[in-house]
Amino acid sequence: MATAITPTVGNQVADSNSFTDKGRKSVSQIYAATSIPLFATGAALQHFCYAQLTGAMTINAGTTVSRLTQWDEVVFWFEVDGTQRIVTFGTGFKSSGTVTIPADKGAVVRCIFDGTNLRVASREIYA
Repeated sequence: MATAITPTVGNQVADSNSFTDKGRKSVSQIYAATSIPLFATGAALQHFCYAQLTGAMTINAGTTVSRLTQWDEVVFWFEVDGTQRIVTFGTGFKSSGTVTIPADKGAVVRCIFDGTNLRVASREIYA
């Protein structure tokens, strides 16, 4: 059974969830295939674009996950070479397993921060 999430941000009717009012921004970063993501502070939407994967990869959220605010969205983009690659989400993630990316394809994985962990919400393989 899934663990219930207790809202700590945006749970009051009076709260303004507008990015403008909160001064929150979107951030996009490009990473080498073996990097640990460095989450930005105050960015409600973050994109991590990984260079072409040349081997299996495990992504751990690391200590910078504390920079995220509950309900922040983090999107990972992957491209692979001519070989199938597997991406595993490790420490700091709640995931239902690995993402297997077929040769010469790409994948996008969307996560939502629940206040403690990044929960993998969707994954898509694209041509």
